[in-house]
Amino acid sequence: TELCFAHVSLTQDSWSLQTDVLSYRRPLRGETMAETMQGLQWNATAGQLSLIELDVPKAGPGEVVIKVAYAGVCGTDLHIIQKEFGSAEKVILGHEFSGIITEVGEGVKDFQVGSRVCVDPNKGCAGCRYCASGTPNYCQTGLSTYTVGIRKNGGFANYCVVPTAQVYHLPGELTLQHGALCEPLSCLMRGWDNLGSPPADSRILVLGAGIIGVLWSTIFHYKGYRDVTVSEPADARRKLIGDLGLGYQAVHPDELKARFNSGNVEDVGYDVIVDCSGFPPAIEQAFSWLRCGATFLQFGCCPTNSKITINPFQIYAKELKIIGCLINPFTMPKVVGGLARGMSGSYLSDFSRLGIKMFRLQEYQEAIAQLRKGHISKAMFQLESS
Repeated sequence: TELCFAHVSLTQDSWSLQTDVLSYRRPLRGETMAETMQGLQWNATAGQLSLIELDVPKAGPGEVVIKVAYAGVCGTDLHIIQKEFGSAEKVILGHEFSGIITEVGEGVKDFQVGSRVCVDPNKGCAGCRYCASGTPNYCQTGLSTYTVGIRKNGGFANYCVVPTAQVYHLPGELTLQHGALCEPLSCLMRGWDNLGSPPADSRILVLGAGIIGVLWSTIFHYKGYRDVTVSEPADARRKLIGDLGLGYQAVHPDELKARFNSGNVEDVGYDVIVDCSGFPPAIEQAFSWLRCGATFLQFGCCPTNSKITINPFQIYAKELKIIGCLINPFTMPKVVGGLARGMSGSYLSDFSRLGIKMFRLQEYQEAIAQLRKGHISKAMFQLESS
């Protein structure tokens, strides 16, 4: 028999049928299921990303095996294959993914075969001072040992094994596609928590219109902010922001520079700037666009050896705040149970409008190429029919 999962969600405006067409077939009598699968493996020594065949993982105690439905390509994945970020020596990449459980290990009680889930790839060691103080995102052991899709095999494969502590049930409003966005949204939630709630009339600048800049734009609109500008050099991505219908300006960085060359920063500057580009020259330039009392949130991941020059007198005289944001401690439940559910029927209802394009795993080279060229905001692998 073949099992197929679907669910119906009620949006604010209308009933809509959203189907998660992910199936797995029970073996016939005398037949065994496939023991191997395809996976996209990064070889750090060789500096090579390859599609390989490997064994389907088995669930150990406290673990589940997930048949991956959707897996997003993150900027971190690009940094890894550009040798700018570290990883395990040989590892199946992919830390943003969703799917359906096909096997549960010994002692697992909260999940069953057939459960629709998404994954938090991050885990602390539970023994260091950072974990004890509620900041496991600072845990050096966790970051270097446990991260699914970076240090342990991840979701760029047909199946992935994950400890249940890092697995979350998807509520009925969320499709499996939404599930693959929950991890990046949880990182944005950490950024939002660090940023606090800026005054409603804040002038806001978002640097970069990749998927993170797009999601920040939608969240600002969802939260009620209307004076938002997005800076993006790629024509296709600027058009994408306009097509979202948020009423935000999407401008080329050169246009912003011209505004500041002819205007006073207190008149044309910004109260909040969120960098989503990870591009050091853009970050350096943007510091001079901050008004008095402004906040700069560094969300984008820069290469580890990056350097910028800023004027410390400006930090003193303007009382500027500079805030970082590192992954997603304790924010996954807020997203799965709150933010993503609230945005699913509106801002997140059409992935193509968000600039997300689906690819088969075998098309990974084209997916990465289109992402690097700025033709799309995000590449996502669709494995459900693989």
